[in-house]
Amino acid sequence: MSELTNLMPDTEDDNKENTLDTSEPQETEAKKTGAKRKSRTAKRAPARPATLRRRKVETPAPAQSASAESTPTPEPAPTRSPRRAKKAVPARAPMSRKSTSKTPVSKTPVSRKPVSRSREKAGDSDKRPARGPIGKTERWDEDKYEIKSLPDGTQLKVKLTDDRSPKKRLAPRAIRGGEGPGPAMVDLDEYNSPFTAGERTINLGSLVTKNRRAVTYLKRHLEVRPKVAVILGSGLYPVAELAEGKPIEFSKIPGFKQTSAQGHPGRVRVGMVGGTPTLFCEGRLHYYETMSMADVVLPLRVFMSLGVEYLILTTSAGGLNPKYRAGDVMFVRDHINLMGDNPFFGENPNSDPSPFVDLSAVYDEKMITQSERICRRIRVIRHEGVLAGMRGPVYETSAERNWLRSIGADAVCMSVIPEALAAAGVGVPVTALALIANDAASMKNRVLTHEAVAQAGEKYAANVGKLVHGILGSR
Repeated sequence: MSELTNLMPDTEDDNKENTLDTSEPQETEAKKTGAKRKSRTAKRAPARPATLRRRKVETPAPAQSASAESTPTPEPAPTRSPRRAKKAVPARAPMSRKSTSKTPVSKTPVSRKPVSRSREKAGDSDKRPARGPIGKTERWDEDKYEIKSLPDGTQLKVKLTDDRSPKKRLAPRAIRGGEGPGPAMVDLDEYNSPFTAGERTINLGSLVTKNRRAVTYLKRHLEVRPKVAVILGSGLYPVAELAEGKPIEFSKIPGFKQTSAQGHPGRVRVGMVGGTPTLFCEGRLHYYETMSMADVVLPLRVFMSLGVEYLILTTSAGGLNPKYRAGDVMFVRDHINLMGDNPFFGENPNSDPSPFVDLSAVYDEKMITQSERICRRIRVIRHEGVLAGMRGPVYETSAERNWLRSIGADAVCMSVIPEALAAAGVGVPVTALALIANDAASMKNRVLTHEAVAQAGEKYAANVGKLVHGILGSR
């Protein structure tokens, strides 16, 4: 046993020497490998700035107990040397607003990654989706645009038609010297006019093409785009003074014929009346002047091609109803056409708009109902009745007046009906006013002349003007 105990220390010393000898070559090899890795990483990526390096919080080592200090720790086995540790960077606080961490947040400014100029100019271009396969529709802005793929593989950026997006208004182009491409008028589409077709649909068809020259001329010379047209009868031309626009003679408008009857100057004027862009036609052509219904309704068809959506017709008529007196106003509820002609004779049955027009509701019932309140306010005696239309220019005999009264006519005139038919063919609502220029009792004992009718129209034009203004201002 003594011999064995003498030999033990020698073996322990030998083991220590062996372990030391084996660790030396391992450490050198680890150093070489680490140096090679450092050189590779240095070549691959440039060094990051110090501000972008992560910082780690150095946590203190846990305290050891006295018993642990007294006991010797065994030496760990030799391993490869670890990589070079990075600088310790304190940890950042979480970015949540509701964070309850008490760790102080570092106030050191952190530089952001620089953004290229091309990216800044592009804006939100990175939000656009990648182009998909052919046949799919992709949208990156639900309210503005969409991408449509065509069969040949081409993709188009198409603007969406959405009522929520406001429409851009184009400024009117100025016309120098009265010439230019036009239009010079102001487009008032934003105006919410009460004079709409309602359930009707306005179908101009080929009217715009047929009347292109006259429409182009009026666009160049009118200041606003009219929504309502008022055609004035015999002696009622002073009503047009409600508009402040400059008058335009019929003879200057392409295709228009100048009027010849007394009390019909033959002018066009446009202005704002009661908040409504209104066109006034001072006088009209009669069927007995031209013997052509196309010439009679041409001005009205041009006005409708210009954008008129509501029509007010006036006339100086003879009273047949014994209750009517001179100066009263009759709202036309219906009419009887005894002219032997209408604006649709000779037209192609397959034309657009169709000549087969429904005349069961030509006149605006809603405005007839509102007219009672308007006439009461301006103190004008109002009636509702049926208007008979004669060819003229001669007046009716006593027997004809009695016959007209027997078939239901309350007043008689030589106009209004052709224009009402033309408006009904397109779908434009009509309100017709018949100023009673002479009553049935006065016609028995005196000679009736056109001069007397025109003078009666001028005498009561002020009342008709108030009534027209009230209609235009009603909502």
